[in-house]
Amino acid sequence: MRSKIKLLFLTILIYGLPIYIFSIFPFSKKIYPNFESFESPLFNFLLNGRVAFSSLGIIFDVLLIYCIYLLFFKKNIAIEKERVYLIYTSIKKLFHFIFADKLKTEFVISKEEKTSLLLYVVKLFWAPLMLIFAIENSSGLYNLLHQHHIWSFNSANILKFYFPLYISAIFTLDTFIFSSGYLFESSNLKNVVRSVDPTMLGWISAIVCYGPFFDTFIRFAGPLPQDFADFGNTNLNIASGLFTLVLFSIYVWASVALGFKASNLTNRGIVSSGPYKYVRHPAYIAKNLGWWVASIPLIKILGIKAIINLSIWTFVYFMRALTEEKHLLQDPDYVAYTEKVKYMFIPGIF
Repeated sequence: MRSKIKLLFLTILIYGLPIYIFSIFPFSKKIYPNFESFESPLFNFLLNGRVAFSSLGIIFDVLLIYCIYLLFFKKNIAIEKERVYLIYTSIKKLFHFIFADKLKTEFVISKEEKTSLLLYVVKLFWAPLMLIFAIENSSGLYNLLHQHHIWSFNSANILKFYFPLYISAIFTLDTFIFSSGYLFESSNLKNVVRSVDPTMLGWISAIVCYGPFFDTFIRFAGPLPQDFADFGNTNLNIASGLFTLVLFSIYVWASVALGFKASNLTNRGIVSSGPYKYVRHPAYIAKNLGWWVASIPLIKILGIKAIINLSIWTFVYFMRALTEEKHLLQDPDYVAYTEKVKYMFIPGIF
């Protein structure tokens, strides 16, 4: 019982404290776009009879449910092996060496503690952000279904309703899958983290695609294109739109194949099903090809400027793939996977 109470206390400290800090300090709104404070948890209907959603509210509810599980249902606790305990000991050692001014000379933590500390940072950054995306996508999907009253299957409706509806639906699925990957880790889900990319290049390549880092980076690289191209011709727009939908479907298919293993910078076990049977980075190539197709009219107007913009973003995702390869090749299972699936992006080519 003593270990259970200690684990419960550490869980509230390690995960509950950031929720509280993020909910009261204004810097949260600068870190996350459209950030909702902890005023509207999912279980808000228990308090005042209404349901409202927020990123922090959902995380709080997950934490609450987990604490109830710890208190009443979890048995046979080996606290030294628990993730939250490893996060606690790594943070404790980190602060000890910082205040002792021995960080550069004597700071030593175990491999498990280092992995847990890096995973903690991954969760703190991406879990709220991905839930924001999931809420926004589901809200957009709801609004499309709620506000559109004409379901006729004609050219105008395909472009203005059915294409955006499909995109909203698959990206709602995608962001909820990744949200679950950041929130949950369990041997029952087969997504226990084996390692986290420790390299600065790996982290930079990933974070420039998200949050305030993305907002800063687009000032240099230029904004991303719209989902669909506008050629000024309905039939051409439908044809290019269908091709774009196929590419984005492959992107989300990759997320479905990852399931609870979906998250940035972590190795939670090797996936070789779905599109991963054919190439090792299907999501990256599908997303980038979709952007290039959607940008064809823009290239016609802006010329080399648009090509440079897209090339920069393609290079970013190429670097993400390379840093992921370097990280995952430390896992013998991934080495075996690369021997079966030899191509990174395009089967038979590269």
